[in-house]
Amino acid sequence: MNFFRSQTMGYYKLIIPRESAWNVMNELAELDCIHFVDYDPTLPMINRPFANYIKRCDDLLIKLQLIEHEMKKYHKKISYCKDVNFLIQNFKQLIKERSKASHTYLDEIENDIDKKHQQLIEQSTNMENLHERRNKLIEHKSVLLKGEALLGQSFFQPANYVAEGYVNLQGKELDDIKVLQGSVKFNYLVGVINKEDQIRFKRIIFRITKGNAWMNTMDIESDQIVDTKNDDAKVIKSVFVVVYPGGGGSNVITNKLNKICESFQVAKYTFPENNMVFQEKLRSIETELVETRNLLEMTKNQVEAYLDDFQRVYQNSNCSQIEELKLFLVKEKYLYTQLNYLRVQGSVLYGSIWLPQGADIKVDQALREVQTNYEGLPTGQLQISPPEGTKPPPTFFETNEITWGFQEIVNTYGMPRYKEINPGLFTVMTFPFLFGVMFADIGHGFCLLLLGIYLCVYNREIKESDSLMKHALIVRHMVLMMGFWAFYNGWIYNDFMSVPINLFGSCYKTQPAEHPTYPDELEWALKDESCVYPFGIDPVWMCVPNELTFMNSYKMKLAVIIGVIHMTFGIILKGINAIYFKNWIDFIFEFIPQLIFFTCTFGWMDFLIIYKWFVNWTGKTDQAPSVITLMINMILAPGKQVDPPLWGDGTSEASTQTAMLLIALFCIPIILLPKPLILNSQNKKRHAQSASNLTENLNKDLYQKINEDSEGTQENSEIHAASSGGEHHEEFGDIFVHQVIETIEFVLGSISNTASYLRLWALSLAHGQLAEVFFQMCLNGGISSGGFVGAIRLLIGYSIFSMATFGVLMMMDVMECFLHALRLHWVEFQNKFFKADGYAFEKCSYAKVMQDNAVPKEE
Repeated sequence: MNFFRSQTMGYYKLIIPRESAWNVMNELAELDCIHFVDYDPTLPMINRPFANYIKRCDDLLIKLQLIEHEMKKYHKKISYCKDVNFLIQNFKQLIKERSKASHTYLDEIENDIDKKHQQLIEQSTNMENLHERRNKLIEHKSVLLKGEALLGQSFFQPANYVAEGYVNLQGKELDDIKVLQGSVKFNYLVGVINKEDQIRFKRIIFRITKGNAWMNTMDIESDQIVDTKNDDAKVIKSVFVVVYPGGGGSNVITNKLNKICESFQVAKYTFPENNMVFQEKLRSIETELVETRNLLEMTKNQVEAYLDDFQRVYQNSNCSQIEELKLFLVKEKYLYTQLNYLRVQGSVLYGSIWLPQGADIKVDQALREVQTNYEGLPTGQLQISPPEGTKPPPTFFETNEITWGFQEIVNTYGMPRYKEINPGLFTVMTFPFLFGVMFADIGHGFCLLLLGIYLCVYNREIKESDSLMKHALIVRHMVLMMGFWAFYNGWIYNDFMSVPINLFGSCYKTQPAEHPTYPDELEWALKDESCVYPFGIDPVWMCVPNELTFMNSYKMKLAVIIGVIHMTFGIILKGINAIYFKNWIDFIFEFIPQLIFFTCTFGWMDFLIIYKWFVNWTGKTDQAPSVITLMINMILAPGKQVDPPLWGDGTSEASTQTAMLLIALFCIPIILLPKPLILNSQNKKRHAQSASNLTENLNKDLYQKINEDSEGTQENSEIHAASSGGEHHEEFGDIFVHQVIETIEFVLGSISNTASYLRLWALSLAHGQLAEVFFQMCLNGGISSGGFVGAIRLLIGYSIFSMATFGVLMMMDVMECFLHALRLHWVEFQNKFFKADGYAFEKCSYAKVMQDNAVPKEE
């Protein structure tokens, strides 16, 4: 069963001639079953033989990203690949039909992309220059037209003119100043500034001239000037005119104003001397604008023609050309990355691979196909080999759409060790169930169930749409199961959004109270002693004064029972692992005493709870013993007669509890002492044996170094180094301290872990109380009021109730219950048997890497 334990792995040597390395790797990467072992993980990729090919692919991908950016800028729709396997076969057929070497196709693509990229860059640069030129012409034209509107009759006066009676021009119209000869001289400054800088520019002008300047502005139409980097972005600019006192062009104010214009990157212009020059300048600008617009249109058409080639879907393809090129480069980069894991020696590549059991047949077939499909090229060789070093094989589980999400939950905590029991198999069942215990509600669980059904039924439609729900498709089966168990446990608790449902008819009826505290007081009584509510909790318990006390007691005990069963199952899995690995020390001195200890303590507590439930305490509730008191007295007062007893006169119960306590205490030294003593004895024997053979091993290695070639020498040295490392043993002190920690963690952890499962009760309580508060505050008033006012209150209250339910219970509480279920699996359950120190089987797969890159990234 491949999901219960990792698939069996085989270690092989792969030998590939360099001249056919591309063809062999191209065939192997389509198999999706090979894990390449890096011959030197410490060696940087940049120092490996095929690093240059990877860099070329990266450079080309960057250029394609720029082209793709331009396509989105021009609103070109890109058809993305939906079937990468079809595209892989297209690449294979295309390369096979060429008369050149297979690996040279990258050179052709590189030349083609470089050429088109350079052409596109040139045209884009021309577009920016033309836009900039057009903007300048529009600005100049606006200066002439807006300047004439601002200055009126003084527009055609020379740059330096005089005015009589000048004191302060701030806020006055220029036409109000009489122009006379021989009085104060004036200068003007005209230009274009960004609208957003206009206020700051005015303030600085005012401060520099101390208010002795007249300034006015007029906005240029917002649809005329465009951003040179983005045709769709509009830039709002304004024409400004500043008139200030002073003759000549070199006075202090002029110099300061010029510096201010430079800091604001203001474009400055001059006015024409007379109306004739003004009209001629306007005509010249209009002519240049027409020419510039024509050039812009031509250049834009050329750019779109280039981009249309990348947008087009060619024959025998299932995506746009740019997407096809991108995925081919991703494939090539991945191929050379895998080749870098192999050691190059002369004209041959040597490497090591892990294969799942039976996959070697597929690899042999692929190697034969290389020789068949590419005549004249030598193929590779596959040789079975013993594993090198002490590193175990990788872990590989076959998952499907249902099990993938649950396996990811396990892998996030840690990868299972090779051949260790996979917690993911049980997580498929227990994770949704524990979530349902915490989120138990008929109404809310049904909503979550409907969401899961919708995601599963309309899977394809949602995947092809732009809906946000497509991000939840990957966990749709998990949502479905979580909703089912929340719905199911809601029926167990008989809780529909804090309202009980009397589906089968209650076993209780009202009757006059035996000891009434007020007239006509009623109380609940059983209709029949043999009456049992068929499924779930009798709805009457939701209407009695002690409802919270009863439900808390019930849910708390149920949480403890579920937790103890869950953790006991984890301990049993530890024993199964020990048997599988033939680790009899762990089985005898850890598994057995741990199971006995846990059964005699918390298993005994569960027995007391269940036994107490089976006893009819009607009429003798004062004689019902407290389970918590029984457990406390079991530790603090062992052997003391139980009063009140759970069964009998309390003597046998006290004897049983004492026996359980003694057995549990006896298990602690069994867990602590034998294992480190046995391991220390084994280490001493192993060390003595290795010391006696040390001289023989060294002589053997020296002989091999002299007589074997460099390849064999290096491999044997590595094997010897690994063997020497494997013979290293821990000191007894280290082993003992480690076992002390393990023992303390298990004993104390049993208490804390059991208490941790009380979150099943706490989360369920919080959910129920929140639902009750929302119902009472939002709906109960409108329902109880009745009439028109009640209907209005109900309408408003229902709106608030819906938003609160969705935001708090269906969003926040779902996440909260999910995280707590996650914690119960990671900490309380998995630490009983799960080592989580393995590493994943990374299969060499074109399909996977191309699929990951075929999905368009969200912007």
